[in-house]
Amino acid sequence: MGAEEAKRTQGNPSADDTSLASRVSDLTAQLKEHVFQGRIFDARVTALKLKSMRNEVSDAAARTKIDSDSVKHTIEEVLDQAEHVDRLLRDLHSDDGWTLAKDSNGVTIHYRREAGTSIHTVRAATQFRNFEPKDFTKLCSLFVETECMPKWFPGGVMKKADVLSWHSKYSKVIQLHISLDLLPFLSSRDAIVYGNGYHLPAQNAFLIRSKSTQETSCRYCDVPKPAKGIVRMDTESIFFVQLVQKDVISFKMIGRDDLKLKYIPSPLLNYISQGHMPYDLMRTVKRTIQNFDGSVWDKKMKERAEYYQEIEDKVYAQLEKWDREGASDRPSYRANVLKKPTPSKIGSKSGILYTVIAVVAIVIISRLFAYGSTVKDVVTSNILMELLENEHFRRIVSSTLTLMMSLASTRKVIKLLSSDKTILS
Repeated sequence: MGAEEAKRTQGNPSADDTSLASRVSDLTAQLKEHVFQGRIFDARVTALKLKSMRNEVSDAAARTKIDSDSVKHTIEEVLDQAEHVDRLLRDLHSDDGWTLAKDSNGVTIHYRREAGTSIHTVRAATQFRNFEPKDFTKLCSLFVETECMPKWFPGGVMKKADVLSWHSKYSKVIQLHISLDLLPFLSSRDAIVYGNGYHLPAQNAFLIRSKSTQETSCRYCDVPKPAKGIVRMDTESIFFVQLVQKDVISFKMIGRDDLKLKYIPSPLLNYISQGHMPYDLMRTVKRTIQNFDGSVWDKKMKERAEYYQEIEDKVYAQLEKWDREGASDRPSYRANVLKKPTPSKIGSKSGILYTVIAVVAIVIISRLFAYGSTVKDVVTSNILMELLENEHFRRIVSSTLTLMMSLASTRKVIKLLSSDKTILS
């Protein structure tokens, strides 16, 4: 190439470069749309294409577009989130590392020990049968309408949920306000939570993931400091809603909550989180869906009709696909839904006995703290003597100690207590 020709073509991109630059612009727009729509795995495919094109594009403007802070950050965030969602899906569907806690009444509960903490991670799964396709959308609304979560969340522990930022269709920053009425001596809790929803077309599912942060700043909004006397806790939850068949919806969740409780033994907290709470949550969700008409979520769905119609359209699109493929392509209902429950590791009656112990222990702790404002006060002999002079309190302590010693003495006694119907009648 001569000097004149080189000078003439300098700064003028070739047709190939122009085509690549145009493709970069299209892929960048596509990436942002996938992210906005919660299609994390589609977004990952696009992000990887942009990364590979970075070395192919000689046009400076196109390369600069890929290297811009917003696009570069989006690519990195998408790849990180997609990897995390992959891990979550493995945790949801694989039993590796999980220990069965209970399998009863259509609800299966597992727990997993985590490194560096005594608080277990808990997984619960059930299937809602005889549900309409529209119920899939209703189920999603329980988690989309964050401000309404205290109205259905079991136990009345969630008092308020403030949306600090709703920066994309399925992404929010939320402040949760928690109070344990059963333990009045405890300070209230709060948590700053990042919530993300992901549409997973290949699995006919939505995955909602929330994880708290202890950071004091956020790129999407201002992070309020905890109010005086409020303890900022850690929490992580994953909710997985999947359309299994036309009338079957699979619902799974994984949760781990660290309430920062210094004086409540973690074995007690783990026992509660692996027993009553998951069952209560599953029952509450099902009951809320069954009584949906006229509810606050029903009104919200009507207010955001376009938002929820899009979710519902995706459900019906999948149903039409199944109709085209034929029913034989779907998993057997009886083989995959009506599984025979495996024997529970926590027997129903012995489980009741342990629950009684847990509740009575909480009552005792509550009474202790009601008489003294500090741990030191609680163990002071004068306070203990005052408590022991209370006849009702003495009966509670006596019954609790007797039951605990009986259960601890021998497994034979536990078996005897569990099998005697008159004891629990």
